[in-house]
Amino acid sequence: MEPTRLLPFPRATTDPIERDLVEIDAAISLVSRGLATRVRLVGLMRAEAVAGAGLARAQDAGVSFRLEHSADGVPAVTLGPRDHDRP
Repeated sequence: MEPTRLLPFPRATTDPIERDLVEIDAAISLVSRGLATRVRLVGLMRAEAVAGAGLARAQDAGVSFRLEHSADGVPAVTLGPRDHDRP
C-alpha cells in the first residue's frame, strides 16, 4: 500500500481575492505533484481579478492555466496538465 501524502490545508479567509488565490494554489499543487492531471475551478468569486496572478503562479510551477467562460458568461479556471505532460 502506498503511503498517504498530506497536503497543507489552506487557512480560511474572508477576502474573495485571497480565497480565490488559495484555491488556485491548491489546484496547482495537486497538478504539479502529479496527484491530478487537471483541476477545473468553478465558483471563484473574482476569477478575472486573480487570473494574472494565477497564471504567473501556474507558469512558475510548470502547469498550464486557462480562464474560460461558459455560454452564459460564468468564468472557470482550468489548471493542468503539467507542461512536460503536453503532447
